[in-house]
Formats: sequence, C-alpha cells, structure tokens
Amino acid sequence: MSFLGQESQRCCLLLQLVLCGSLPLLGMIPLRAAQLPGLRPLALACFESGQLNACQAALLRAEALQRRAGSQSNYACQTLLLGLQADVIMSQLQAGRGDDALILLEEASNSCRGL
Repeated sequence: MSFLGQESQRCCLLLQLVLCGSLPLLGMIPLRAAQLPGLRPLALACFESGQLNACQAALLRAEALQRRAGSQSNYACQTLLLGLQADVIMSQLQAGRGDDALILLEEASNSCRGL
C-alpha cells in the first residue's frame, strides 16, 4: 500500500474516532430522532460504495440507536449495533467484511425491532 493510501486511511479513521467520541458531548443527534428502518438503506449504501457521506450518515444513525438500546437495557441489540458501527468504519477504509456485514445488519434489524 502506498504512503498516501495509508495516510488517507489514518485520517479517515481519526475523523471517525473524533466524530464518535464527540457525539455525547455535542448532542448531534437527539436520541429519539433515529429510527431503525432508516438505518438499513444507509448502511447498505455505505457497504456498496464506501463513500464518506453514506457511511457517516449510517454511523450517526447507528450511534443514536445503540445509545437508545443501551438506555433501554437492550444489550443484545446495543452490541449488534456497535458491531454494525465497526463494519461501517471498516467499509470506509475499503476493508469491509462483505456478506458478514450484511448478515450483521440483518441480525441487528431483527434483534432491535421496536427500538
């Protein structure tokens, strides 16, 4: 891998870590604003394209949902959504898990119904 490619991946990962770390402080997404059905198309678009905008939208939606799951003590759902967030970040880095990420998305959709 070239030096520029590695540097680009590092910058992207750093941006994601800063963004995720600042969500609780900034309150960027109200807890009630996120809906589970809206996550699926965003995550699919991210997995297909790896584009920053699609992945960032999916990451923000999944973050709000996993916080909601945690506040409702729905830890199985919360864990799946945390895994989904990792898959979204890996897709941005062109290191996605392919079918395994799609399976996790389906599991999260089923486990988190009613969220």
